[in-house]
Amino acid sequence: MDIRDLENETFHKICVVGGGITGAIMVLLLKKSNMFKLSEIGWIKPYSKSNNDLRTTFYNETSMKLLKNLAILNKIKKNDLSLVKKIKVFGINNASPLVWDHKDPNTQLGAIIKNNIILNVLDEQLKDIKQYDSFVNNTQCNKYERTLYLENKTTVKTHFVISADGKNSYLRELLSINTINKNSKHIAVSGFLKQSKNHDSTAIQAFTNLGPIGILPYDNTNLVNFVLSIDKIKCRKICSEKNPEKSICIELNNFFSHINLHFSPVKKVNSIENKLSYWDLNLNYILNPTSFRTILIGDAAHSIHPLAGQGLNLSLRDCISSLGAIKNCLKYGNDLGDETVLEYYKKERILKTFAMTAFTDFMFLGFTSTSNKTQTLLTKVMENLNRTNLKNIFRDLASI
Repeated sequence: MDIRDLENETFHKICVVGGGITGAIMVLLLKKSNMFKLSEIGWIKPYSKSNNDLRTTFYNETSMKLLKNLAILNKIKKNDLSLVKKIKVFGINNASPLVWDHKDPNTQLGAIIKNNIILNVLDEQLKDIKQYDSFVNNTQCNKYERTLYLENKTTVKTHFVISADGKNSYLRELLSINTINKNSKHIAVSGFLKQSKNHDSTAIQAFTNLGPIGILPYDNTNLVNFVLSIDKIKCRKICSEKNPEKSICIELNNFFSHINLHFSPVKKVNSIENKLSYWDLNLNYILNPTSFRTILIGDAAHSIHPLAGQGLNLSLRDCISSLGAIKNCLKYGNDLGDETVLEYYKKERILKTFAMTAFTDFMFLGFTSTSNKTQTLLTKVMENLNRTNLKNIFRDLASI
């Protein structure tokens, strides 16, 4: 090793890799757990500056409680948060939607929060944690510790690594963790539209001919943020048009004509030009999200279809489970690299993440099927579920 690299060698008892919301909340949980001194926690993430990212995320009731306990909610302005008091899921053939709502006006099913707002609050709370603005480009492990070699020539040694570096995790690749990849042949398209009616704090999931679309209430009374899952061929056709938002609105207006709900494009959101965002929906599932002295959380361990809006909520449950595994280990005086940490985490999360993955895959494949019989059957099932308490299975599944 070059002698100059030795000068850049550091040690932390525990390290988190990944700079997204999942990684940041994991670091905050470790900080507030009082299990580690601040100097014993390392956070490895690429440098990012504040930007005008307008994308939002749905936080369910369980996740909202976590944000409250971490003192994140009290630092978010009222205008940066949109409560969800009702959820409607529309099938095809103008069927009655599945509906979840709270009879108590003082409670909610969750909230829509802007991603950059959450990240800015987290960054402020984590200024006293040692941060490495770099990528991990190699790693090795011995009996006592794992070594992470960073792109900026820094070497970080640690007893335990929590990897939250996304669905294309390079650390996962370095660890040779087997991944089941699935190409959905769909593209996610996200942007903003204006509704003809007040959204009334209602989130919508609709299975349209264009593809599954989630419509989330935004801060304005009739402004909504949408995420559309669309076949790549259809996406190319729409994107080639001068005004793709207009084509999406035409499809939505036809779909919701039976309830007299109309949508129209918007040019600016909060004085920022409204531009569509696109990303590939290549999904993956990991049968064993652990390796020597390392666990994977969030999209690094599983990436599911966004139609249920539960990707980040699932990731936050990973964070809680990781913390539980570490507490259980240290309670008995074991080394952080002990197998009990990995086994505890696997036992807690594998079946639950598989259940959510299977559920979203079933919904996606069923409602994007070209078979009229399949779609008609699913619509009938939805109509019958709406008359019973069985529909709450989906709500409960979303909190696992």
